[in-house]
Amino acid sequence: MAGAGTIRVSPKPERVWALLAVLAAMICLLIEIPAALAAEGDYSFVRQSISHLGMTGCGQWGDSEPPLEVCSPAHPLVNGVFILSGSMLAVIAFVWHDWISPTALGRCGSFLLAAGGMLLAGTGMVPADIDPTLHAVLGFGGAVVENIGLLTVGIAMTAWSKTRRIGRVEFGGLTIGLGVLGLAGTALMAVPPGWGLPVGIIERLAVYPFLIWFVLAGWMQLRDAARRRRQLEARS
Repeated sequence: MAGAGTIRVSPKPERVWALLAVLAAMICLLIEIPAALAAEGDYSFVRQSISHLGMTGCGQWGDSEPPLEVCSPAHPLVNGVFILSGSMLAVIAFVWHDWISPTALGRCGSFLLAAGGMLLAGTGMVPADIDPTLHAVLGFGGAVVENIGLLTVGIAMTAWSKTRRIGRVEFGGLTIGLGVLGLAGTALMAVPPGWGLPVGIIERLAVYPFLIWFVLAGWMQLRDAARRRRQLEARS
């Protein structure tokens, strides 16, 4: 009770999860900007990987030709965001399993997205300069799992009778497109460094679709909740 005749109603859980999803994914995307600005030397989003922003030490890093000078004073913030946001997105993916699609395929996609979130958190727990092999396994494995999860979720949404749209675009088809884009980037991550491909762009092509999907899915749920609220108010 907030006073005589007044009851304070807490926000519905689905809106809370949707808002948390948008915030967690957006923070993961945007944290790179201040971290790159704080980096010593000229950080390149084209030539350098996201992992360089989370490295705990300074010096030349030999995962490219020629070796790059890496120094990221903001690495505690970057790694902390990956751990917190990845864990949060993993929980949200589980919570959303019925929203995705109340089918076995929908639950499978939910599980894969949750596993991808935990692997994202793992990359923050194990920076590349602490254990390069484990970090690479977590990063590459996470990209594979995340994007297969997006494909599975997209197919489950498309097969289900309930259609969701962002503008004129069907969300299930968009999710499949994001999964295909992410898997293409993941495949290019396995290309030998000697090919001279833009490592930074390729890695972001592999990782960003997962985060973009959570932003869009959360925004859709917030939009639909606001629409239902307006309809209820119009009827009353």
